[in-house]
Amino acid sequence: MDKETIKDSENINSDEWKFLLLMMLMEDIKQKNSQWKSFEDELIYKNRFSVKHAVIDEIHECQANAVTICKKDTVLYRARVFEKSNFNRLVKYYLQESGYSKSDIEKILNEWTDEQKILSLMPEIYSDYDYNQTPELVKAQKKWKRYVKYKGWNAEDSGAPPADLIGNGRANPDHIRYLYLSEDPVTPVYEVRPIIGDTVSVAKFKLLKDVRLYDLTFDIHDIENDKVVELPRLYNTIGAMFSRPYNGDASKYLSTQYIAEEIKNMGFDGLRFRSSLNKNGYNIVLFNPDDCVAVSSDLVEVKGIDLKLDEPMIYKVGTPKLKEEMTNLDWMK
Repeated sequence: MDKETIKDSENINSDEWKFLLLMMLMEDIKQKNSQWKSFEDELIYKNRFSVKHAVIDEIHECQANAVTICKKDTVLYRARVFEKSNFNRLVKYYLQESGYSKSDIEKILNEWTDEQKILSLMPEIYSDYDYNQTPELVKAQKKWKRYVKYKGWNAEDSGAPPADLIGNGRANPDHIRYLYLSEDPVTPVYEVRPIIGDTVSVAKFKLLKDVRLYDLTFDIHDIENDKVVELPRLYNTIGAMFSRPYNGDASKYLSTQYIAEEIKNMGFDGLRFRSSLNKNGYNIVLFNPDDCVAVSSDLVEVKGIDLKLDEPMIYKVGTPKLKEEMTNLDWMK
């Protein structure tokens, strides 16, 4: 480096360095996004089953740093919109507790209207009702809450559907049974995209063994210079794209399906990624649905859907004086 270049370098203040680093970062992100786009295009328009690409190389290169072990007996959750009448199930349980025969119960369920069922449960529904008059009803309701494990879908219907009914998903091609789960009971309700008034069955699952997951939620960097800058890897772009909502465009799932298949062939039991619908939620896909078992289900009713908006984003780059001037502009107040 000649003396003139050294002198120019010394004249660059810290804000200008930050600006240069920001430009480098934005260019790096742009390049990695373009790599993902070329990967998508390759799968959609050129090669469907055998692809050599930087995205696949990155999945292999990062695997040692992208492992999460989910322990046996870990509780996970899955949701489905509930389409049956839970009221009929409660009536059936109550009639069983009251000594009705199986044939009488079937007749009541098939022939009685809902109004008749309600009146049979609460004969004084149109007056000031004293529950002490029907202690057997109160007892049945308490036993229902305590002992009935599956108040929503049963164990079989809470899991992955039969292969013939499975369509394209974020990780699975059609007819391939993967099990989609979440780490908390709220995220899977978001994932089924309910509308206000829907009843959703939220099932609780337990892992039957330790599972090794490829985790796409970490923040892995390339070290450009130990003392200067860390740049996000292509791995981070893959994780972000895996969590991006696609609004039912099946062609967009080809890239994530291919990655999931590659991860499966690498010996992982599943993968972990951020929810596209719940900001703080995490999803898990198990390649073998039999690695866990449903243990219960509860019903929740969707009362409302929260929509939270961030403040408008304004990027301010420049010297401290310029930043202060921009902040004082009327249109930004």
